[in-house]
Amino acid sequence: MIPIDRLQAYLRHIAHRQYDTASVPPFTIFFHPTDALVYFNYAIPDEPTPAAPGQNLRQPLAALRATFAARDRQPRFEFIQEFAPNLAPILRAEGFAEQARQQLMICTPQTYHPPTPIAGLTITPLTANSPLADAQDFLTTQRQGFDPTDPTTATEQQAEQWLRELQNNAPFLARLDGQPVGVGMFTQPFDTITEIVGIATREPFRRQGVGTAITALAVQTAFAQGTASAREVTIACLTAADERAGRIYQRVGFRPYATMLAYTLAKVSEPLQG
Repeated sequence: MIPIDRLQAYLRHIAHRQYDTASVPPFTIFFHPTDALVYFNYAIPDEPTPAAPGQNLRQPLAALRATFAARDRQPRFEFIQEFAPNLAPILRAEGFAEQARQQLMICTPQTYHPPTPIAGLTITPLTANSPLADAQDFLTTQRQGFDPTDPTTATEQQAEQWLRELQNNAPFLARLDGQPVGVGMFTQPFDTITEIVGIATREPFRRQGVGTAITALAVQTAFAQGTASAREVTIACLTAADERAGRIYQRVGFRPYATMLAYTLAKVSEPLQG
């Protein structure tokens, strides 16, 4: 099966494509150019951590914390636990707290199987040349899928910008009886790996298999792209928020493989204890 360090290298590569970087060995920090939201700014270990908690990492963590503070961002880590199994206790000893623990799941062409079709559900792949109305529906559905209290509708200007920035990611828009209900996408492949991201269903249409259907088509499309070195996909991965979500993805062939951890430091102004 795929080595853990290869999965961590993929996630690091994807972050490099999206964010500004700052090197604080043995970590790389990724900063969103304009958005200070905690989920868009985080560090990833470049290598497995030392065996003893705190060994060789006190000064790097102090430098990392100062780098976050210089950007007015909250110190945060995202990493695969099995890649750096000793990092979590080191972070806890330095005042970080676990923010999230999620299943990292993988699917291969051998494990993939399509779900039962849903009557009235159509799923449309979007590209940079898709109609503006489809892009607006995608963005609006995405907003409402992640935040049911958000009543706003995406503007034409926002849709145009999104299409211009789409690049090589592959988004999908699901409609049920013509009404936009769900979205998702897979990322540009690297080292034959892609990630399924942004699966979201509007609240009135949840628990009807919409997210499963979008995930399945995204995986199927990724695997069918061909064998060109830059496009070939042999592994699709995703993170499931909890066991219930994991069971949904298992229906199309995903299997639990590792654990994704997120650790944060609550207050930027707090000094490390010496």
